[in-house]
Amino acid sequence: MKKRIKTAGALTLAAITVLSAAGLSSVYGALGVETDQKCTLTFTVDTEEFTELLDLAIPVYVYKVADITEEAAYDTTGYADFGNLGLENVSSTTTAEEWAQMAEDAMKIVENKKIAPTADVKVAKPEGATESTGVINNLKTGMYLVQAKTVQTSEYTYDFTPYLVSLPNNYYSKENPDDTWVYDVTTGMKPQQTQRYGDLEIVKDLTEYNASLKDALFVFQVEGTRHGEQVYSDVVSIKFDEAGKKSVLVEDLPAGTVVTVKEVYAGGSYSNTSGETQEAVIVAEGVTDHPASVSFTNTYNGKLIPGTGIVNHFEKKNGEWDWEQQTDKPASAN
Repeated sequence: MKKRIKTAGALTLAAITVLSAAGLSSVYGALGVETDQKCTLTFTVDTEEFTELLDLAIPVYVYKVADITEEAAYDTTGYADFGNLGLENVSSTTTAEEWAQMAEDAMKIVENKKIAPTADVKVAKPEGATESTGVINNLKTGMYLVQAKTVQTSEYTYDFTPYLVSLPNNYYSKENPDDTWVYDVTTGMKPQQTQRYGDLEIVKDLTEYNASLKDALFVFQVEGTRHGEQVYSDVVSIKFDEAGKKSVLVEDLPAGTVVTVKEVYAGGSYSNTSGETQEAVIVAEGVTDHPASVSFTNTYNGKLIPGTGIVNHFEKKNGEWDWEQQTDKPASAN
């Protein structure tokens, strides 16, 4: 019987926070922007939930897309590529969705025109620190597009949504009535986590075959555990009509899964000579040229007991169990 304990496609998403320049309208009555003052932009990354990011260096690129005037208006005169973003019209009423759209449009322009970054930094955890940070100094005032590159660990992919940030910034609100311009700006990066997957190859070597017994069926129970939780349970089979090697591929298992494969049926005429149970750890696709693999060897033992059969495949759909008979999961000859 085949039973999936958990769908091997769970996706974990971190909340994406789009950091914008909201509140940079002169309607707040803030003092004029000192446009000739240099600014500092400090990046922090949320590693409280995703602690493995502390082991990575995240490349971050910033692109200047507009100047800022003393009156806190944005001017794209010197940045014609970004002239249609609508930055001249932003105000305290500009929504987060509108900021996100402008950032997305700006990113497309950067990619299509292959615009070089104004500056870059790697966000990483300094030795002895408890969080990952990165600092870019001596930036001119203006509006900047921030792009953090995708990074990967052995089990996950982390993506970051591009966003716009203003230098200087203004954090005026009802809760914070201080409308002072801030030239040393700190901005947070929220990762979006995606599970990586890999395959498992089960190899069977049948060293001797009795043709009079016809098909020889071998059945394997596959159990997968990840971080103490069972995430996979399945039964697969390989069928032979001659001696040789064949394999079957169990696809799309979460990377990092520890799989235990047990040969649960070999018929009465073929003996296992390699051990009935083996383990492997699933490696994410692209990390190596070959998937995780286990190998079993059987040989004819002189008995005349037919060993073919049927494997029933059970799958739950829309809350109800459905099943179909499978004489063999597709296998490849080696």
